[in-house]
This record gives sequence, structure tokens and C-alpha cells, in this order.
Amino acid sequence: QYPSALTFSYTQPKLKGRSFDQNRRAIEIAKKGLGLTDAQFRQRAIETITNVQRAYWDLVYALRNLQIQRDAVRDARAQLDHNKRLVREGMLAPIDVVAAEAQVSGFEQSVYSALDDVGRAENNLKNLIAEKREAAIWNVSIVPTDSVDLTPPSVGLPEAMQAALRSRPELQSSDVAREINEIEQRFAREQTRPQVDLVASYGLVGLAGSLNTSAGANPFTASSAELRDRINELSRINGLQPLPDVPAQTLPGVLVGGEAQSLANLAANRFTNFRVGFTVNLPLRNTTAEAQYGRSLVERDRIRTQREQLEQLIQVDVRNALQLVRTAESRLRAAASARSSSEQQYASEQRKLDAGQSTVFLVLERQTQLATARGNELRAQTELNKAIAELQRATGNALEQNRVEIQLK
Repeated sequence: QYPSALTFSYTQPKLKGRSFDQNRRAIEIAKKGLGLTDAQFRQRAIETITNVQRAYWDLVYALRNLQIQRDAVRDARAQLDHNKRLVREGMLAPIDVVAAEAQVSGFEQSVYSALDDVGRAENNLKNLIAEKREAAIWNVSIVPTDSVDLTPPSVGLPEAMQAALRSRPELQSSDVAREINEIEQRFAREQTRPQVDLVASYGLVGLAGSLNTSAGANPFTASSAELRDRINELSRINGLQPLPDVPAQTLPGVLVGGEAQSLANLAANRFTNFRVGFTVNLPLRNTTAEAQYGRSLVERDRIRTQREQLEQLIQVDVRNALQLVRTAESRLRAAASARSSSEQQYASEQRKLDAGQSTVFLVLERQTQLATARGNELRAQTELNKAIAELQRATGNALEQNRVEIQLK
């Protein structure tokens, strides 16, 4: 015999897996994963922008501080020349020239330290923006062009919190995690339902073979012949007519042949079968599915608690950033006032020295105080600019404020 068959089957879930199965679960999670990746990339971009801003303002501070130190050297040399003239006029002792020279040397050392700070700040900024160590930017100098006097944003705590809750990428990641958990809950809940499937099948059957004509090859035919002979014998004894001869049974020609005939019968669709029914799988207790569903509920509670903690941390972050901006503004006003007072005191001390009412020591001290006050004002302005960058990060709008767009290709 050479059997062959071709069967088409169709299974339609009616309870478990009817509306949500493993394939749909994987597709939905993959879609949500794209949103999670986008939020994570956005968070990384905001952190990078903030770090670049900090490094940029450090470079601005280093360059302006270098200029302050050079101005201090210039003023110290002018004071040295002034002292020499007063010595020639007999109004000062020669030791006052030595003191002025020491002042010049001290400020020159500050210039060299400021130059080192410029190099370090520039290298830090290049490290953040250069793609690789062979980038062309390593061979050029960075010249800041933005105004150092940034205007602090006039935003209150409620507005800043609303912006943060709307724009922070961490909250977007939390939303995606919650949505993925909802998908897991739906799938786990679906798995706890009984398995009831509608099953239908349509089959084509092909069969062929060779006829075995040897005696006794067919036990059914052989036994029928013996029984017929005995019945005819009893009929003859009793004077009855014998049974008529039965014509020999032959197989249809389509069933005689080899594998080729079997496949031909299959292709000709001569013999078919059709089946429709239901399969029911009703476990007494589906502990695995129930455990998975319980695990998804526990994960839901964990995500919810984590979300509340994250919102509180963001609130602390926004409050600290706003406080930092307000404090930096106050420090800048105080530093500017101190610098203005130092300039007036230095000019007044110079006039007193020319009138013989002061000493070189006091003039040099006022000069040092003026350089320090200028540096403090510059540092306060830089800290205010960095505080503004920190507020942009805390509220989640650092990309928009710096005109940075993220596009997925």
C-alpha cells in the first residue's frame, strides 16, 4: 500500500487567547519598547546638554578670569610706575617700589594659573562635543560668543512643577513601564481562562497498492468460500437449490498502482474527509497562570509606588533648582555691589596716597581686594548661568530652551 494525505486545519480560540495571545502580547510590548527607548534617549540628551552648558560656562569663567588677572597685572604695573615716580620725588621710600614689584609678581602667577584653568576648561568642553580624538576641534580654540549676562527665568514653583511633570523623560519612562505592565496583566489574566477551541479540518487522501491474488491471502474472502460450500452441501441434502455463484470482486483501477497513483488520487481530490468540533482543556487548577497574574499585579503596585517616589524626587529637584537660581541672583547682586565698592575704595586709596594720607601697603591691599571682588562677581555670574541650566534640566525643557531637536531616522 502507498498511502498519502494532505490536511488543512483551522483552530479558532473561543475563550483563552481569543482576543489577546502571545503574538499580540509580543507586538504590543515591542511598540511600547520604542517609546521607552525614545524617553531614555531624550533623558540622555538632556543630561548631555546640561553637562555641555556647565562646561561652556566654566570655559567662559576661565577666559574672563584670565582677563581679570591680566587687568590686575596691568594695574599693578601702573602702580609700580607710580611708586617709582613718587620715590624719585622723595614722597616714598625705595622699599615701597619693592612691595609694588612683589605685587606684580603675585598677579603674574595668578595669570599663569588662570591660563592653566582655561586649558583644562577648554579640554573638558571639547571632550563633550568631539566625536573622537582625531576630530578637528581639538586643533582649534573655542571662543565663546554667548552673552554671559543671562536673564533668570521668572517662573514660580507651580509652573515649574507642571512643566517638569509634563516634560521629564523619567516620567515618560514610568508611563511606558506602566503600559507594558498593563499588557502583561491582560495576557496573564487571559491565560487563567479555560482553553476552548473551535477545530475544523479538511483532508485529501490518496491510496494505491497492488492486488494480492494468492489463495487465502484474504481471510474474509477465504472464510466466506468455505461457509458457502457447507451451505450448498446442506441445501443439496435437504433438496434445496444451491446458492447462486457470486461474481468475483475486483478493486477499482484507481486504487491499483504505486506512489505515483497514490499522489494522482490525492491531486484528483477523489477521497476527502471533513471534521468540525471543539477541544476543551479545563485544568482543575491553573496555578502557573494564576501565579503569573499575581506577579503582574505585584509589579503594578511596585510601578505605582515608584511613580509616586519619582514625582516626589522631581519636586525636590525642581525646588532645589529654583532655590539655586534665587540664591545665585542674590549672590550676584551682592558680588556686584562689593566689586563697585572695591573700585571706589581703590581709587580713593590712590588719591590718599598721592596726598600723603595713605600708605603703599593699603593701596596694594585695596588693589588685591579689587581683583578678588571682580573674580567673585564673575564666579557669581557663572554660577547663576549654571543654575539656569540646572533649572532647565529639572523642568525637562533643556532641549527646547537650547533649540535642540531630536529626530528618529
